[in-house]
Amino acid sequence: MKKTQAILFDLDGTLIDTTDLILRCFDHTWQSVCGITHSRENILATFGIPLRQAMHQLLIHAEAAAALAIIPPTDAYGDEPHTHLVEQLLLTYRAYNIANHDALAKPFAHTAPVIGTLRARGYAIGVVTSKGRELAQRGLQLCALDGLIDEAIFMEDTVRHKPAPEPLLAALERLQVNAAAAAYVGDSFHDIVAGRAAGVTTIAAAWGPMPRAELERQGPDVMAESISDLLTIFV
Repeated sequence: MKKTQAILFDLDGTLIDTTDLILRCFDHTWQSVCGITHSRENILATFGIPLRQAMHQLLIHAEAAAALAIIPPTDAYGDEPHTHLVEQLLLTYRAYNIANHDALAKPFAHTAPVIGTLRARGYAIGVVTSKGRELAQRGLQLCALDGLIDEAIFMEDTVRHKPAPEPLLAALERLQVNAAAAAYVGDSFHDIVAGRAAGVTTIAAAWGPMPRAELERQGPDVMAESISDLLTIFV
């Protein structure tokens, strides 16, 4: 990894442990709005993509399982019968998230010291997340990571999102680093796919919530067991 100049990180599940918070948000939201819950597996499969897209993906699962009669009368919502329901889901999720974020979000052990050491070794540090700017910055500040980040790309910064490569390419452009000299560390298969499409070295964060088999299936360049492993990967 000696050629590496920049290390990009996903946020949730990679730098910040928000798994319990996110699972609770989804459970509360779907139970409150629709009277159903989703499996942990289906929720984890949405990690790494924007929340609106995640809700649509979960709607498809609900319809396929015949757990929910999604389609309302067309004269109520026009040509987009899912729009109103998705908006309800988003509002409920965000309200619960904001109310519980600071109590449940926490950094993974050793995160700040590891990032600080990597910066001291001369690596540029970036964050690339599908999370909205306000809550992402709040999480970085809560976990005392905001002062260790050189550049950050949030959901609002690109039109296309992971697993498309555009967010990573936007971060590299800001950092003025070529893809061949960068790595992306992420805990979901969306992160690995996006990193490969962007042409960067992909590092799977096995300390996150994703089943190891899911990460291995995507063929990351490196599997890191803990965030401290990055200190031996990037010397």
